[in-house]
Amino acid sequence: MLKQTVLGILSFSLVFCLTVGVAVADPSTAQNDFGVYEMVIENAQGSLDAIAQAISASAAEAGWTALATFDASASKDCSYGAKIVVLAETTYAGQVMKADSQTGPYAIVDRVNVFQDEAGTHVCVVNPRSISRTVLMDDESFAPSAEVHLQALRALITSSVEGKVSHRQLGQMRSKGFIGKTMGVVAGGKFADLLKEKASIKNGDLAAVSEAVAKSLQAESKKWGLHLVYQLDLPGHDTVLLGVTGAAMESKSFGIVGSGADESRKEYACPGLADAGAYPLEVVVYRDGDAVKVGIVDAMFRMKMYFEDAGKWAFMNNMKMPGSIDKELKKQIKNGLKSL
Repeated sequence: MLKQTVLGILSFSLVFCLTVGVAVADPSTAQNDFGVYEMVIENAQGSLDAIAQAISASAAEAGWTALATFDASASKDCSYGAKIVVLAETTYAGQVMKADSQTGPYAIVDRVNVFQDEAGTHVCVVNPRSISRTVLMDDESFAPSAEVHLQALRALITSSVEGKVSHRQLGQMRSKGFIGKTMGVVAGGKFADLLKEKASIKNGDLAAVSEAVAKSLQAESKKWGLHLVYQLDLPGHDTVLLGVTGAAMESKSFGIVGSGADESRKEYACPGLADAGAYPLEVVVYRDGDAVKVGIVDAMFRMKMYFEDAGKWAFMNNMKMPGSIDKELKKQIKNGLKSL
């Protein structure tokens, strides 16, 4: 019954979106104004674990892949929690990679954030309309695919979680994908120009390189606790996606962003949990000609993608954090490649 219900909703979403074009999720916002995150359910019924399990089961029934489920890390004095469900859908992944095989890996995975605050338990998602627009560099032809995918993702959640359905936009509101430099100097520009190559192995074997890097990432890094939480192989595209997160990185990030631009959350004890879907970050292993390479997006730029509403001074006051994360990731990657 669940499978029939979910597939029925997904079919309706597909037909609806293809019929009317790109829908406006929230009538109160302009057609092209999207938040980094979109709320799906407010005041959800059930525990964090039960809700996360229901979403994973719903995804599996619909043919999606549940890559990982883990607890996000708030500050030590926060009594609320968040759980992240990481999903992938084969058809959408192929569409993203067809649009741009170089930048596409950074927009494939869906991250569902089940989090708590003083108002209850909520479910929000990283908004594929916003993220794909940045990663695919304002490719307007991809907008319908992102919309259809968002509605399919919402259907998975609303069919399996009870609560108040919401379309509220969270995080930085953007009318376009391009993210410029803060104060003219801090990380910004065309997404493709912000990809950073961390290793290149001439005549390398993709499977061997990805496994070596993945194995190295299984051990937590010293400062930020960076470690592997999922691996997604994209065999038709000679690409392997590795998802990495760390407790110290998460709690620090959520503390910095706080309530962001949402004044209604300003008095909450740990409002940054609404942004927990920002992680895991992506390490991409891919074939490029006769070489196998390992890359990430510029660490400061990725922070801006997901936490820009923290404000420019928050970024200026924490300038060393992205570089430190980058340094630890590079060390883990290099250590893994020593085994080849």
